[in-house]
Amino acid sequence: MRSRFLAIAAVLAVLPTSTEAADHYDELAVAFDQPDLTFPGQPRPLAAGRESMLFKPDGTGPFPALVVMPVCFGHLYSKNTFDWAGRAVAQGYAALVVDPLAPRGVDNNCLRPYAVPASRLLKDAFDAAEHLRRQPFVDPARIGILGFSQGAMTGLAAAGADHAREGGRAPFRAVVALYPVCFLAAYLMPGQPAPVDISRVPDHVVVPLLVEIGDEDTQGGPPMNGCPPLLDARKAAGDPVEAIIYHATHLWDQRELGPAVVRGDGSYGQETLYRYDAEVTEQSAKAAFAFFDQHMKGP
Repeated sequence: MRSRFLAIAAVLAVLPTSTEAADHYDELAVAFDQPDLTFPGQPRPLAAGRESMLFKPDGTGPFPALVVMPVCFGHLYSKNTFDWAGRAVAQGYAALVVDPLAPRGVDNNCLRPYAVPASRLLKDAFDAAEHLRRQPFVDPARIGILGFSQGAMTGLAAAGADHAREGGRAPFRAVVALYPVCFLAAYLMPGQPAPVDISRVPDHVVVPLLVEIGDEDTQGGPPMNGCPPLLDARKAAGDPVEAIIYHATHLWDQRELGPAVVRGDGSYGQETLYRYDAEVTEQSAKAAFAFFDQHMKGP
């Protein structure tokens, strides 16, 4: 398993854009031609695999529910999203783990040109929320999104004023985004004549948003992927934004990595580290569900 992570370390070098872009480039406007995903109609016992899966606590509910969006290689190398689904169920949430890749014949979505662009991923998340709202054991007014890396960037988009009601649908109740890449400075995009600055933090956040990042995460170049100043600016403007910084690398919750350092290349070819940290994983889970409880279980 660790050899597979070594192989994808370079693949992670260019993560997709998932919210508004500075200058003139915005992947959320990119057209897509993949069919809509289909989601399971019945919950199942906790398990892991390469398909979308639906889980629920014991009882009839109605329960608050989470849409769980994975990293850019989906569930090919890590099952971290299913670990988080187990935590969600234990905390009284239904969880729909979305696999946007395998049903479309995609092994990973980390390299350009993207087989599944950010615009499609955003629609997948809202489609999953609509599916949850149709389940009799789900409270349709209490649905959040939990995302990781690429999935976290989908969450950032869903928290912003421009996309919170994507397709005219109800917004998420809360968003938790783990280790997104928030900003790329002077980034050379395929097909663009000159480098552009790409901001993945919305200009106005309207859905309560918690971003959890590691102080050793340099996937996007600058320390912590440019997240702190952008998030601080939104919080100073009065937006419902919180951020927590851990002593951790990118992908800190992916236990398949193991505790030793895996080295790869970041977005600009810089050395980037990946390491599983069980303690940080539990800390981040505790914070995530405290945030969801605050915004999804209250009045």
